[in-house]
Amino acid sequence: MSRKTAAAVLLRLCVGTLLTACCPGVIAGSALADQKPQGQPPATGIRGLDDAPTPANSISDNSPVTNRMLHQQGTHIIDEHGSEVKLRGVNLGGWLVWEGWIFGKGIITSQARMTIRLERAVGAEQTAQFRTQVYDNFITESDIQAIARLGFNCVRVPFHYRLFDDDSGFRLLDQVVDWCERSHIYAILDLHMVPGSTLGMLEPRPIWKSDETRKKVAGIWKAIAARYHDRKTIAGYDLIGEPLPPSGKDLISVYQQIIQAIREVDREHLIILEGSKFASDFSMFDRPLDENQAYSFHMYNWFGDDRKKKLAEYLALARKQNTPLYVGEFGENTYEMIGSTVDLFARCPEIDGWTFWTWKKAPSAYPGLITIKLPKDWKTTMDWLGSLFESRQPGPDTIRAGMKEFIEAAALDHCVFDSRMEQALLGARSTQITR
Repeated sequence: MSRKTAAAVLLRLCVGTLLTACCPGVIAGSALADQKPQGQPPATGIRGLDDAPTPANSISDNSPVTNRMLHQQGTHIIDEHGSEVKLRGVNLGGWLVWEGWIFGKGIITSQARMTIRLERAVGAEQTAQFRTQVYDNFITESDIQAIARLGFNCVRVPFHYRLFDDDSGFRLLDQVVDWCERSHIYAILDLHMVPGSTLGMLEPRPIWKSDETRKKVAGIWKAIAARYHDRKTIAGYDLIGEPLPPSGKDLISVYQQIIQAIREVDREHLIILEGSKFASDFSMFDRPLDENQAYSFHMYNWFGDDRKKKLAEYLALARKQNTPLYVGEFGENTYEMIGSTVDLFARCPEIDGWTFWTWKKAPSAYPGLITIKLPKDWKTTMDWLGSLFESRQPGPDTIRAGMKEFIEAAALDHCVFDSRMEQALLGARSTQITR
């Protein structure tokens, strides 16, 4: 394994070790019933993407059932017409929550660390401008159109809780939800970074110990649910990305507070609950927390192939509690491992969705679906930003040039599309998913 991808591969193991030491389908219908077809997504400019099949509009006019949104019925996710929906999509990682390895380097290079170092080097104003440029350019409507064109029918949108310190949060979520609506795909909203989650483990006032943080996070979700309560494009609310609670009791308590806040304003959207230990441990759930929910697990296989064992545990949970399963993350592996993992998911009727991690990233030891070609000055900048003990800082002019280069390099038409990864994810199944 190369050093360049140590970030992606070792992150979960390193964090887990620290924590252990310190604190013991086929789309049969669509819920986008009120959205009218607006033609095929325009060409992307990337060879291979424009030739991929365009998803057929699956809007139907059957008699509606009680819930207008995608929702739970036993171990399945169904739409307003009672048709089962199999979600197949990608994560928009690195966009609204920065991760150093997605940008080019860093085992635990967080958005906070990158921001602090950039502010020290080029000033707060230029760092803020760069942040806005990433938000406005790393993912655009062209990305969503390309995702739909490939045959995926959803995206998971990881976002940072600090987006809601100002009006950035709703500006960006409104935008991506509208893009998804126009391309006739679903969006799963994922509060990926809070104090006390994997990416927020070093943040002050973790949600498990701070009433202030709990109230803030519950308030964010209540505001989101109130704003989007009638948006059929949204497939569900993923409450906390990879929570790391001191105990299962703490996780249940926080989830209950958030669910109560959401249900005060939105009774219809699906609640998605991740387990602890990087969304792998569900032992704290002796019963569902809501009558309309799914459990979400993550599956990475860097240190041994235990997929069948873990799947057996998750399937037993789903069957016992009569609740659907959704794979929020899997990926960062070989073509063969990705393809065989998708095949395993397809054999499990209780798994009604998966989203590959991630849509777009810097080069690493493992192949990606969309890969950013790193320019020279940005690579130099990321070598510094991603260094654990802060290697020699480049000059301000190099850093400014690198930031400008990265924004241009991350544009979809400047990236590299890997059709072999497309085949691993969709293969012959792409005709089933899109037609």
